[in-house]
Amino acid sequence: MLKNFVTHATKTTLLATISGLAFMVATPSFAQQSTPAAASEPERGIETVVVTAQRREENLQNVPLSVSAFSAAQIQARGLTDMSRLENSVPGLTFGRSGVDARPAIRGVRTENVGVNGDTTIGFFIDGVYQSRAAQATLGFVDLDRVEVLRGPQGTLYGRNTFGGNISIATAQPRIGQFKSGLDITVGENNKVRIEPFINIPISDTAALRLSGASEDDDGYVKNVNPSGNNLFDEKTRYMRAALLLKPTDKLTATIKIDSGTRGGAGGSAFGYKLAGTFFDVPSNQQLFNATPIRNLNTRGGNRDGVVDAPLTIDAGIPLFAAGDPYTIDTDQKTILDLTSTGASANIAYDFGSFTLKSITGFADFEAIRTSDTDFSASTIGTDYQLTSAKTFSQEFQILSSGEGPLSYVVGAYYFDDELRGVFINEQVPRTIRGVGAPVSLPVAGAGFYDEQRADTTSIAAYAQGSYAVNEALKLTAGLRFTRDTKDFKFANAAAVLPLAGTPPNPVGTAITLATGGIPASAFGSKGAPTNCVFAATAIQPRPGFACLAANTAVLTGATYDTAEFEKLTWRLAADYQLTEDNLFYGSVSTGFRSGGFNSGQNQAALTPTFKPEEVTAFEIGSKNRFWDNTLQLNVAAFFNKYDSLQEQRQIPAGNTTLSIIENSGKAEAKGAEVEGIWRPIDNLTLNLSLSVLDAVYTDYTNVPLPFGTSIVVADATQLTPTIVNGITIANAGQRRVFAPGYNCGPVPGTGTGAVGAPALAFGCDLTGKKLPYASDYSGSFSAQYVFDLGGLGQVTPLAVLTFNSGFYGQPANSILDKQDAYTKLDLRVTWDINDNLSLGAFVNNVTDEATANRFVWGGGGALQASYAPPKLWGIKANLRF
Repeated sequence: MLKNFVTHATKTTLLATISGLAFMVATPSFAQQSTPAAASEPERGIETVVVTAQRREENLQNVPLSVSAFSAAQIQARGLTDMSRLENSVPGLTFGRSGVDARPAIRGVRTENVGVNGDTTIGFFIDGVYQSRAAQATLGFVDLDRVEVLRGPQGTLYGRNTFGGNISIATAQPRIGQFKSGLDITVGENNKVRIEPFINIPISDTAALRLSGASEDDDGYVKNVNPSGNNLFDEKTRYMRAALLLKPTDKLTATIKIDSGTRGGAGGSAFGYKLAGTFFDVPSNQQLFNATPIRNLNTRGGNRDGVVDAPLTIDAGIPLFAAGDPYTIDTDQKTILDLTSTGASANIAYDFGSFTLKSITGFADFEAIRTSDTDFSASTIGTDYQLTSAKTFSQEFQILSSGEGPLSYVVGAYYFDDELRGVFINEQVPRTIRGVGAPVSLPVAGAGFYDEQRADTTSIAAYAQGSYAVNEALKLTAGLRFTRDTKDFKFANAAAVLPLAGTPPNPVGTAITLATGGIPASAFGSKGAPTNCVFAATAIQPRPGFACLAANTAVLTGATYDTAEFEKLTWRLAADYQLTEDNLFYGSVSTGFRSGGFNSGQNQAALTPTFKPEEVTAFEIGSKNRFWDNTLQLNVAAFFNKYDSLQEQRQIPAGNTTLSIIENSGKAEAKGAEVEGIWRPIDNLTLNLSLSVLDAVYTDYTNVPLPFGTSIVVADATQLTPTIVNGITIANAGQRRVFAPGYNCGPVPGTGTGAVGAPALAFGCDLTGKKLPYASDYSGSFSAQYVFDLGGLGQVTPLAVLTFNSGFYGQPANSILDKQDAYTKLDLRVTWDINDNLSLGAFVNNVTDEATANRFVWGGGGALQASYAPPKLWGIKANLRF
């Protein structure tokens, strides 16, 4: 394995970079220039950033990990106003969004499932407290001291669900003895107004209070041309935080923080807001929506109903339609977003001299309601409602070594309790389809389904990591962590159990009231309940450990699962060598895991009720360097990650719709290199570079089921019998199902057979060798800023940031439907620092107005949905300090 790592991971750009570094640091004259600056750093010196990546404060350049970190000053200078903009500065980070959910991807690891039955793959931490829901971390991106992005598994010091890395936010700390206040105001396109105030109040010589917050209103950048609908990605955000610092003695420090926030408006839809592509059958021009033929969805003027003309045809002229204008929609349903979050944390530390004892306590109460127009069209067909709530408590204790001895260590214990509730409702309403064709008869008002899931997780962990300095240059590190997750899960699915308010359909734009009594408690069953279950009104035997409700015609299926436990021992071994005080080389081997979970909504014996944890073993070598009197910083890393038992979200046929499940689906590898550089060649000029080269593919991924949306049924007289898969007819006699190009499906797994007379099965696709989603061959950014000194008028600093990406696929199948082509974007901003208390600025993000998808997901009706990064947006900003 190590041989494979060394052979493949040190290719291309990284190999040349490391070779150059080795030559420079081996040259005596160069090493002399690398001597650290004296206490009074040269004016051109690069800022030192202190991080807590190893759970203690350290200089970023001394940490033998791949870490990108940004201080408060850098956050302001680079315009990192929300978490998604980190991808412009962090090598290899792709930041996707579905509505308010953050879905980052690092080194081939992506955040796919954020439902009740799934955990994040990239961990989110605020002031050391883990955030269980991906939407929680995006709300409090206000008044920050620092942001850290750790790339690669962090299974020892951070534990569960840091499978691909983590994003850690350190909010601003109160300052004792310092009164300071400030106000940041941003106005911009789409009537954007954002106000961020803060005030730091010294209470006494041992206490200080800091208050901060944010208020933002924005009309949204996705425009709806339908007067019955509304724009998307608007903002109606209110947020506040209070932090109290107590330092009664030199040894005891306590910081208590409370925060609360809301986000409203229309939101960005629950999953995606645009059809990424679909099939139409010529000449009938039909599309399947939940297996119901819907004619002429695309016949309105301007092709505004989600898709545009077909860029290509397959299989005897069947057109494959692509996405329309990403920032224009024509939907008649008013969507809503109603998100509330309240949290509290306490960080307490006591210095005993030889060691420090820390306590980190966290509590969060999170709720979100969001809706989407299910059909993405001007036709009133269906609406989805998604409701999520989470109540989380965590407690961590740490013992950290103090002093200057050769041994440094951290020992910890962790407890985590999470109560999750999720409700998904699909409501279909009777309307005539807008278009030229004949009207389509849809189900009665209120038809659809209701799915409720309840998951309770208790996690305990114990860990230790120690580093021993063999001599002044060489340090060896070893770490170990044991984690046990205990999970309980129950669900119930019901058909049309919710009463409609008012005259059908529901008044658009109003939140429906959950009639929780619509599904009785007995619908969830209980452990050891009778063995007969109801699925589609037919009693069948359940799987082992699957306890279901007895016959109930209103409930399709309901179950309480047996308690599941997932245990894992993760570890890290590393060595680092300080060649000079400014040049560090390191190598490491580490492991990580993402916890297992449950599937719901199905009671078919062929399907698995639980899925296992996914695992990773990661190898990394790297170097961190500063040269030329602290004016050049160059950090490089090469890595090779092996992923096993990957949790892949699949859509499988289930009656007239598709069912979303998670399965452990094979193996993958990711190898590549990353470079981060800062150079100040002259006093006022700063150049930044980030670069990622990545090769991430599935090494074993066969017999994959694909959703109906990847295929279409066409006439084939040679097919004499129906094609049946898992008890589901996917093509009747005289028909066959044709898949989009690139899926490699066939009656024999991996044959790719799709010729006339040889039906392509919904099961039996071989995706081995396909690229992992959101894994670009190369990506990065280059920025330049120059400070113009205006004398008594202050300083003016223009900044240009160029980001580039070779493109990626958004789904494992790597088809043309989920492909994002290569792109380049340019951001421009200028800041005028008039004095220490006042600065003015202006910016244009995405000057080139590139439309780039950052999220693809299959919907239940077989539609591939997409979300897009913002278009060109401008604004002006004023920062005041008092």
